[in-house]
Amino acid sequence: MVIEEARSEALSPLVQTERIESLDILRGIAVLGILLMNIIGFGLPWAYDNPTVAGGMDPPNYWAWVIPTLFFEGTMRGIFSLLFGASIVMLTDRMEKSGAGLKTADIHFRRMLWMLLFGIIHWALLLWIGEILFAYSIGGLLLFAFRKMAPKHLLMIAGALLLTSVAISAVEHRDMVETSIAAEKASEAKTAGVKLTEEQQASVTDWEEAQSEFSPKMEDLESILKIHREGYFEAVKDQFPIAYEFQWTHLPWWLVFDMMSFMMIGMAFLGLGILGAYKSRAYYFSMMVAGYVVGLPLNYMELHIFQNSGFTVLGYSEAAITYEISRLAMVIGHLGLFLSIIKGGWLKPLQRVLAATGQMALTNYIAQTLICTMLFYGFGFGLFNRLERHELFYVVAAIWAIELIWSPIWLRFFRFGPMEWLWRSLTYWERQPMRR
Repeated sequence: MVIEEARSEALSPLVQTERIESLDILRGIAVLGILLMNIIGFGLPWAYDNPTVAGGMDPPNYWAWVIPTLFFEGTMRGIFSLLFGASIVMLTDRMEKSGAGLKTADIHFRRMLWMLLFGIIHWALLLWIGEILFAYSIGGLLLFAFRKMAPKHLLMIAGALLLTSVAISAVEHRDMVETSIAAEKASEAKTAGVKLTEEQQASVTDWEEAQSEFSPKMEDLESILKIHREGYFEAVKDQFPIAYEFQWTHLPWWLVFDMMSFMMIGMAFLGLGILGAYKSRAYYFSMMVAGYVVGLPLNYMELHIFQNSGFTVLGYSEAAITYEISRLAMVIGHLGLFLSIIKGGWLKPLQRVLAATGQMALTNYIAQTLICTMLFYGFGFGLFNRLERHELFYVVAAIWAIELIWSPIWLRFFRFGPMEWLWRSLTYWERQPMRR
């Protein structure tokens, strides 16, 4: 009887007393912070990578690009990935220690497959092209095999993946430089009246496509603008091919180098006691200093390269070479800062609110999409490409206020956020108790 009760407890969701508060706080920071970058994708056409495409470049809009890019580009997604990796270890370890046996794999894979479905619904029906649940779920399926690996080995694999990413980016930049040089020579030959070979014509075409894709003119954006003027069903139908291509062409890169590397680091950091705020304040202060000393100069260098190139695709590809290194450094710096504050017990009321926001991270992530979809699509307020870049951050502040207020209020009366409750009920194939 005792064994059966233990197994039953192992196959149930975490209760409040089993949660690690620092992870909830970090998750709350990440789910709010990720909107700082996502809002550009919600509100402007193809201006995430190239700020000159839309949103303005006068001083307020210029700084609205510089500051988030310098401090937050990729970092909140990085923290999310760390926490996701850590959660895989926490949940499976808890089940295995409680005698769940093979049921551990069953629950884990069901959990990931439901997340995969949520992700597909998110990008296909809720219209958020840049959603990450789809890729996370596949990463979670693959990382189950790594859950018991020693932290040092996880860090070695993650480091190898990140260095491979740097090497691939360097090769891609070299290839792009060679294409641009070949295209320039071919254009000069054509101007001189020389008939171009197939290879020369291909280099011209490839270079023109790379430039037009990175720096499209407004008339080239008409299709995406049209989608944002349509009704809901037309928008779903017309955006599906774009979303499908984006998710699947980016998925291998995102999954292996961007996400799984950081998930492995999160698994290692949990095992080393870093994410649970078990280290000393001096340790976290050292993390913060080391991260920012490396990350901020690298980020500034990348910005400088891109800006000095005139915001060209060549400048972007050169700056991207060190992207994963600078992103990792900034993530470590942010973790050191946030965990120093948590460890020091500072801003306790804010910590409690952020913890509630983090406990409802999935709900709040989807809620951001629902709000932004209604704001920026034609079946809502139709504000797409109507706000300048800096004005989009007023929207961010409003959404932050909503989620910081509603999360602790909701959790006073209910055990889970709505999406968390649905996910758990589907995973365990049993309606979970909702009210406290």
